[in-house]
Amino acid sequence: PWLKLERGLPTAYPRSCRPGSLLLRSGLLPSLLEMKEVSQDELSKHNVSGDLWMVIDGDVFDVSKFAKVHPGGPQIMEQYAGLDVSTEFYELHRRDVLTKYSKLKIGRLAGAKESQAADPNGISDVPFAEIPAFQGQSSAYFKDNHRRLLQDVRTFVKKELEPIAEAADLAGDYSDRELQGKLGMAGLMVARMGPGPWIEQAKELGIHIPGDVQPEEFDYFHEQVVQEERTRLFCPSRGANGNVE
Repeated sequence: PWLKLERGLPTAYPRSCRPGSLLLRSGLLPSLLEMKEVSQDELSKHNVSGDLWMVIDGDVFDVSKFAKVHPGGPQIMEQYAGLDVSTEFYELHRRDVLTKYSKLKIGRLAGAKESQAADPNGISDVPFAEIPAFQGQSSAYFKDNHRRLLQDVRTFVKKELEPIAEAADLAGDYSDRELQGKLGMAGLMVARMGPGPWIEQAKELGIHIPGDVQPEEFDYFHEQVVQEERTRLFCPSRGANGNVE
């Protein structure tokens, strides 16, 4: 996408909506992009193949075209179309998916209560969305400092990388010097090297070790968490996920 607007509006727009276009200059764009209110009756009518709407957290999504490429197949989406699928959705998906496909949101269900925003850096309860040890399972390898590191890295990725990742991926751009500096000082570069004397050396140079993990505690499981968190963006290009090589 070439443009991204705030407050959940679609992230990609047709040529007629680009800067300088007649549509944008006319002042009609805001009204065209305004989210509509959808009644329960109207929602229930969109439940056949090729015309599929569903509700998640009170937001109405048109998944008619997406159903064809849904990893779980179109049948499951056809089965639940025209309904509120919030519970079913969160049993199998991370909240991140809603951000990625926000352009499918077309309105708000009438009478829907405002959902309480979940902590974007919190640990998901979706099965296998996280390392099981962070979801309550016993582990001899992952400790509290691994959890702290995860949340620290996740905060950085969401703030610094996620807003630019998709555009950088499409363009194949490298990280610029400013972003490289942020990655370095946040410890994401040295942490990807695994345990070693460089962790202590980096700390002495004033580089932040994610999660305030002590150099002598840093292990390969910390490195694993860092690698997993930066690749959650699913953007393989140099720069989109923090690569600088």
